[in-house]
Amino acid sequence: MTERRVGLDHRDPMLRPFIEVEAKIVRETVGEMRAGGVPAREVVNEVAELVQQDAERAANTMSERLSGGRRLPLACVEGCSYCCWTSTVHASAPEILRIGSWLKEHRSPEELEALTERAGTAAKQIASLDLTGRARAKIPCPLLDIDTGRCTAYEVRPISCRAYHSGSVEACKKAHDDGEANPVLPIDPPLFKVAHAHGFGMMTALASEGLDVGPYDLAAALPVVLASDLDERWLAGEKVLPHTRLSEDAGVGYEAVLGELVADLREGRLDVAEGIARRLDPEARRKDRNRRKREKRRR
Repeated sequence: MTERRVGLDHRDPMLRPFIEVEAKIVRETVGEMRAGGVPAREVVNEVAELVQQDAERAANTMSERLSGGRRLPLACVEGCSYCCWTSTVHASAPEILRIGSWLKEHRSPEELEALTERAGTAAKQIASLDLTGRARAKIPCPLLDIDTGRCTAYEVRPISCRAYHSGSVEACKKAHDDGEANPVLPIDPPLFKVAHAHGFGMMTALASEGLDVGPYDLAAALPVVLASDLDERWLAGEKVLPHTRLSEDAGVGYEAVLGELVADLREGRLDVAEGIARRLDPEARRKDRNRRKREKRRR
């Protein structure tokens, strides 16, 4: 097995506060929902939606602040899908489970049947491919509408898709045509790093509660989540999603990083943001928790 490094420095002092904040919010949210007997599907959906909203908001805010209003013009537009053919989408277990639930609620039986068949074919094709083989094979994401270039589950796409971006469509086209596994693209670092930091915070919180987070290959996991309702089993601590060669290899690096972050969370070493908040406003955490509860009631 070839170990692949996780592409985020979890010890970066600029990113630690984002990891910390999300970890503590998710841990508290899951604890309260479990104690209140909230159904597993609602817990899964709340966690996935929460982290995705936090990640987007924080990433955009930091990008704007650090650029001084001179942000990189993004080339990503509706219908551009080069990355959907060559990239491997690794997503956390709750994000994938949420996608499965959302598709069942928003697609007709006929559409689900076609998607399940398409996803099953893709899962078999990619199961044993390495990173280079996957990029060169150009197997489209099962959620991609090939005719329009649109994601058919855009509203619930995982953080890895939300964070992925480019400032050059020409560079993306070249990477697609050449089957590049790790293309060098012009990016806005805060958009990528801050979003993923929130993802790591969420995974840290769930891992600290003994829950499986993965990440898993979205394309390979889709047939499983479309065929069965797995939320309760996942919330009970089971591993319910299948690995591919790539996600299993990536899991080695993630396990090491998350193990360190979980230890930091449990032993109080993940505390920079909370210390700053206490100095600025001793009631900041309580106010933020109450604000989130009000927003949830209004939805």
